[in-house]
Amino acid sequence: MSTPTPTPTPPPTAYTLESIRALRAAKREEIRRSARRLQLTGEALFAPQRSMTRMEGLLQHVNAGIAAYDGVMTGLKVLRRIQAFFRRGRHR
Repeated sequence: MSTPTPTPTPPPTAYTLESIRALRAAKREEIRRSARRLQLTGEALFAPQRSMTRMEGLLQHVNAGIAAYDGVMTGLKVLRRIQAFFRRGRHR
């Protein structure tokens, strides 16, 4: 068996205070651009669709109301089951 040859290590880089500041500023700007891109993507994903007619707008409001009602009812069912679970454990 042959032993793998080690890869040569690059010479150590001499960092100066100015180079560290420049790298830090560049990374900070990269983070800002990335955060903005994430914000725009999130807004595009969760923004309501633009309605073309009044009827589409009305139906969009109705759908939002049904979704809210459904969410509330599901939450209540979950809470009731959790409460029943803890009540059942105390009576034993």
